[in-house]
Amino acid sequence: MKRAACMAALLLIVAAQAAEKAPLRYVQKVDGMLSATPQMPIQFQNELGEALARQLGRKVEYIQLPRTRVMGALESGEGDIQCSTLPEWLPGDVDWTRAFIPVSEVVASSPRVKAPATLAELRGQRFGTVLGFRYPEVERVLGQDYTRDDAPSTALSIRKWKAGRFDYLITPRAMIEREIALGTLPRGTHIMTIYEVKTKCAVSRKSAISVAEFNSAIEALEKSGELAKLLKQR
Repeated sequence: MKRAACMAALLLIVAAQAAEKAPLRYVQKVDGMLSATPQMPIQFQNELGEALARQLGRKVEYIQLPRTRVMGALESGEGDIQCSTLPEWLPGDVDWTRAFIPVSEVVASSPRVKAPATLAELRGQRFGTVLGFRYPEVERVLGQDYTRDDAPSTALSIRKWKAGRFDYLITPRAMIEREIALGTLPRGTHIMTIYEVKTKCAVSRKSAISVAEFNSAIEALEKSGELAKLLKQR
């Protein structure tokens, strides 16, 4: 009974401290929310924001913005942090946490075309892409020798690809794995990994929370095993 009472008192203290601090303003890209399809990535971002805020002893406040406004919000101090990105994807005057969120990018080829062995074989081709998003590996290998077919979200880009608007789709592996799990990936689709990296979080330089504090929170989530559980939800 004493132990339970102590735990209850500790939780009340933590809650009181969190109430005294300003909330963690967690910026989310909402392009993918234009359709009901990509709820798994949104759920991951929601729970990551909650987990970081809990480690920091704060409440969390979500700021939902289109991709094109994310960096402006961080630079102006409207938000504190935005995760699952890299400086080359989201350039701007911000600081960065250490890398901890693995991302794999693939090219999915329609069953009606020959499966490529390398990205270089796809020079001159049209790719399904997302508006405002950069593809550094494609740019490195193909330069300007390819055509973008932009959609406002990954989910809509996949839908256009399945409808036959183009034969090649650039997308995160997590989205393809979801299609496989749902049984909606066209039979005979070829998947080629083109990029594997661990992404970071962009931190506003006007935030009251330092990069060191965020890194400590990330380390605590890793040590507790909570981060591994969160990553499985993507």
